[in-house]
Amino acid sequence: MAFKDRLKEARLAANLTQKQIANIIGVAKSTFTGYEKGNSEPNMATVQKIMDALNIDANFLWQDEMRNTTQFVVSIEEKEHIKKYRSLSEHGKKMADSFLDMQYEYEKQESMKEESYPMIPKVLYGCSPSAGVGNYLPDDIDESSIMVPDTPKTRKADYVLKVDGKSMEPEYMDGDLVLVKKQDQVDIGEVGIYLVDGEALIKEAQNGYLHSLNPEFGNIDLNENSEVHCMGKVIGKL
Repeated sequence: MAFKDRLKEARLAANLTQKQIANIIGVAKSTFTGYEKGNSEPNMATVQKIMDALNIDANFLWQDEMRNTTQFVVSIEEKEHIKKYRSLSEHGKKMADSFLDMQYEYEKQESMKEESYPMIPKVLYGCSPSAGVGNYLPDDIDESSIMVPDTPKTRKADYVLKVDGKSMEPEYMDGDLVLVKKQDQVDIGEVGIYLVDGEALIKEAQNGYLHSLNPEFGNIDLNENSEVHCMGKVIGKL
């Protein structure tokens, strides 16, 4: 059985519903459902929470994948990395996961480039727009470059951002890389990147408020005292 099947087997053995286990590990029910359907995979911090909640280990979740390899060896250096990761705070783990995800995407794109796929560079900002309550923007936003497939959509994009949070699920998942076209407003029903009172958000534009697609999250009401700036329109994701 694959990871998704082992996950469901362990949950049922623990006599927990998808909603119950989702509440325990701190994700939306739709997110956990995606894990069991194989639509997405949890990051390392979430995997650890799942194992703790279901009283299982990695050998159970990935035994079939490990059985299909001739040998699975963890080096001393890798063990040290795991030890350091486990000693981090939840915020530290989230930062480490974010960096690993970005580097993984970069390496994957570089690999695709080596296979002669047409690629183009795009600006990747280090600050993620929150699909939640908001992330304050630093004075100097880290800026790097990411290689993306050369398509009509990516050519229209001015920069790339990584989504932080779950309020725009299932359309935009936590960790998704989105393509953004610079413009100072978007039409009703379109998704944009906003600065609201200094906080970066990814939300759907509505009349008088910014809408969260995930019904478990509230909307952001706008009034005459709100300082709102549209930083661009989300035109797709990688």
